[in-house]
Amino acid sequence: MTLPPSLGGQETDILGRIVQLEYPGLLVIAHELPWQGRITIRVRSRPDGTCRVRLTSSIDEDVMNWATRLYMPVITSAQPTSSWKVGMLASGSGAASVFSVATRNMATLAVEELNHSGGVLGRDIELLHGDDGSHPGLGAAELVRLKASGCDVVLANVTSATFRKLLPVARKHRVLLLHTLMNEGGAAGEESFRLGERPMAQASAAIPAVMHATGGERFFLAGNDYCWPRSMLRSARKVITRAGGVAGDEHYLPLGTIDFSSLIDSIERSRAELVVSTFVGADEVAFEQQMYAAGMATKTRTVSFTLDESTHEYIGPIASAGLWTVFSYFEALQSAENVAFLATYRARFGADAPPVSSLTECVYEALHLVARAATAAGDIDPSAVGRQLRDGVTFTGPRGHVEVSSRGLRQPIYVAHSVDGKLEAIDPFGSCAG
Repeated sequence: MTLPPSLGGQETDILGRIVQLEYPGLLVIAHELPWQGRITIRVRSRPDGTCRVRLTSSIDEDVMNWATRLYMPVITSAQPTSSWKVGMLASGSGAASVFSVATRNMATLAVEELNHSGGVLGRDIELLHGDDGSHPGLGAAELVRLKASGCDVVLANVTSATFRKLLPVARKHRVLLLHTLMNEGGAAGEESFRLGERPMAQASAAIPAVMHATGGERFFLAGNDYCWPRSMLRSARKVITRAGGVAGDEHYLPLGTIDFSSLIDSIERSRAELVVSTFVGADEVAFEQQMYAAGMATKTRTVSFTLDESTHEYIGPIASAGLWTVFSYFEALQSAENVAFLATYRARFGADAPPVSSLTECVYEALHLVARAATAAGDIDPSAVGRQLRDGVTFTGPRGHVEVSSRGLRQPIYVAHSVDGKLEAIDPFGSCAG
């Protein structure tokens, strides 16, 4: 929703979830954009037939930390110095923050499990958080802050655009950097490791499956304008051609785009039967909602390579019906490991906690892999941990058995379809390097 002009005379777009509704007088919204907080709306009837509406807003204290972090000195933690400090850099604000709350939950859950089991080499893990604001420059500044706070290992659950800005900082400050999200590969070295799904693996699984299910052959390709979407669409174009389809026009828009009307007009004029989308977070939400509002849902089907459970939830069950996606993890997986994992997650964070997705479960998994690497190496030094990761570490968790090594991350991959407001995962397409 859009709030009326306030500070600076500008409107503010809010992206949130309804977490409490008591008819007729109470509505509570938890939001992630433009920052984390809650809006409470209370309505009371008056004797004259009118209503009194009271709106109160609260913001997470981390917003103040985020707003002042570039101007305040680094404050060392009060935790014992014997702890192992690990950084968690994510997009707590900005266009990529749709899954930020679940990311933090996943990191918290993994650390609690590891510390309950004795920590790493006799040390508890202490997790320090950073927020790139969905902006590469801020991400680089946050990495410096995390290093100054004692973090020699940092997990980066950020876009590839931010990750590229982080690389020279990691080299300069001797930080082991692990990119947890899906990414285009490459751009790594001794100081970094890229986990997550790769474009060719996602495209090879999803595109033939969608063509077979829908009978469509003509594609329109669109996404945000930075390195990962471009790499993803290059892979998609190759797979479309190999599968006998026609890869048509290709359009890119800046991250943070709100109005997609011109793009949707282009899609309609192209008479494409299928759309490949690499829009991220709030951009994907707005794109799919506007596609539905324009009546395109009856003319085209979209396969989105960023449509995780949180993004799907924000799009809504009506506008998301018929969308396709592909990841190495979905909440709908019925394995014993995932069923137990989700029960633990809900017990810890509540029934209203945001859904888990591949974009967030990857953080839980990465922390367990890093802990296993340090234990196997017998050292928490970042060089030792990195060498052990390259030599090979395995973990069996919610998405199944995964193996990280110098060849990347081997993991299952699944295609999913939006049906009745849920992403239903289809049988896995085998293990893929990621």
